[in-house]
Amino acid sequence: MSESDVVVRTQLPVARVVADFVKSSVGAKVIMAVTGFCLWAFIIVHLIGNLQIFQGPDAINHYGVFLRELAHGAALWVARIGLIACFVFHIFFAIRLARLNRAARPVAYRMKKRRVTSGASMTMIVSGLLILAFLFFHLAHATWGFVLPEYFTTTNTVKFANSEPAHDVYSMMVKGFSHAWLVVIYLVGQIVLLSHLYHGTASLWQSLGWHHPTWSPFASLLGRSIAALIFIGNIAMPIVLFFRGGAM
Repeated sequence: MSESDVVVRTQLPVARVVADFVKSSVGAKVIMAVTGFCLWAFIIVHLIGNLQIFQGPDAINHYGVFLRELAHGAALWVARIGLIACFVFHIFFAIRLARLNRAARPVAYRMKKRRVTSGASMTMIVSGLLILAFLFFHLAHATWGFVLPEYFTTTNTVKFANSEPAHDVYSMMVKGFSHAWLVVIYLVGQIVLLSHLYHGTASLWQSLGWHHPTWSPFASLLGRSIAALIFIGNIAMPIVLFFRGGAM
């Protein structure tokens, strides 16, 4: 038997290798980083689309029609399912990683010395769960029409390809954000999101094994700057619409 035959015969099945990787702490970090990056991309695209509210009713309503008709409506559902899946996997492996870290030190240290960490890094799991809850609230408000259903109306100005009236996204946002309590919920949600992104962007590249002392600080600063811009853009919509009182 040649040496190559021994190597081939002792190789583990691919499924076993993948399963072991997923169960490991390294695998948990990589999956968290990949799903986190996908969520980053979605948030940026979502923000750019929603900022069309400042261009008037036709722009944001046409954008809503574009999303619902893209790939005959399939693309929007794929995006929604993918978003939920990314959130679930992101939070699940965050919890799993925390348990693996605790299991690695079953005996407490004789002397405890608190590491210098940010408040965001200590509450990543909690903030992730809060963001997931906010996501469902946002869907209930903007997509399902469960929140303030009286504003979930249609418009005859913009129509679908089959001539059916489109959802009046503009009216829903303008009238909805005239309520202070709804504005507060969105502001709190964005503060939690900013906290999560601020810490996540610092650990994303390191989790993927792309850490480098030269460019990693720049990448971290860039990511945190983008997180700040996302926060500003997301809070601008409810705040501006509230103080303008629908006069746009």
